[in-house]
Amino acid sequence: MNQDKLFKELYEKSKEENKILTPVEVINYFHHHFDEDPNVSCETWGIDNTGRPILSYTFGHGPQSILLYAFADPAEAVGGTGIIALSKLLMDKQSELSKLNYSWVIVPCLNFVDQPNHGLENSKLQKTAAQEVDWCVSDPRPETTAILQIASAYKPIFTFPLHDEFHHPEYVAPYCGLGKAIDVDTASNITALFAQYNMQMNHEYADKELGEGFFIMESIGEEIKNSTFYAFSQYGQVLVCEIPNTNKANDSELVFLQMAIGFTVLNDTISKS
Repeated sequence: MNQDKLFKELYEKSKEENKILTPVEVINYFHHHFDEDPNVSCETWGIDNTGRPILSYTFGHGPQSILLYAFADPAEAVGGTGIIALSKLLMDKQSELSKLNYSWVIVPCLNFVDQPNHGLENSKLQKTAAQEVDWCVSDPRPETTAILQIASAYKPIFTFPLHDEFHHPEYVAPYCGLGKAIDVDTASNITALFAQYNMQMNHEYADKELGEGFFIMESIGEEIKNSTFYAFSQYGQVLVCEIPNTNKANDSELVFLQMAIGFTVLNDTISKS
C-alpha cells in the first residue's frame, strides 16, 4: 500500500462534501449509487424496531474482509461521510485503494432508530447506555445481532466501528481503542496526524507501550466481553478512533483524519499478516 498516495486520494475525496452528512443523506447516497450496481453486493441483516432493514454493501471479492460501520450511536456522524469517500475510491479503478485485494463490507447506518430527528440532522447530545448497540451483547438489540452476524459471516481481519466524540457538546481530546496492540511507530504516526491539526492525545487514556491516547480494549476488564468489539477481536484487529467536536479542523478534515487513522492501523495489521 502506497500510504502517501492513498492519503492524498482520501483527502481529495473527503473535500467533496463540505459538511458532515446526516444519516438520511448517507443512506440515500448508498441506495442511489449501489442498490442496483452489479459490482456491489447489498445484503439485509434483519430489521430494526421500526421495521427498517439493516443493510450492508460489499465492494470487491478479496479472500479477506474489512468491516466498517457508521452511526452505531446517535449523532456520531463523522464516519458516515467517511464511508462515502471510501466508496468513491473503491469504485475508481485507478485509485490506490482499489488495488488492495479485499472484500470491503460497509454498513452505512447501523443504528437508525436513535438518530436525532429521524436521521435528518446531526445534533450535539449525550447518548444513553440503552442507545449503545455495541455494548449489549448479553441482551442484544436487532442492530447488535446484525453486526455480529455480519462479522461472523465475513470474519474481518480489521473492523472499524466509526464512533466519534463529534456528538459531544464539549471538546473531548482524541483517543483510540484497539483490539490488539499496534507497533509503537504506528501509534507515533497517529499522534502525529492529530498534531497536524493541533490536537493532543487524550491523557485520560495511556497505554504503557503506546502512550497517551491509546488503550487496548481488554484492559477494560470483563466488561469488554459484553461488547461487539470483543467478538470482532476474535477475527482480527479492531479500532475505535474517537474524533472530537472541534474548531481546530473543518468537517472535511475531520472526515479525512478518521479515515487516515483507520488506514494507518490497517497498514499495521496487513504488515503482520
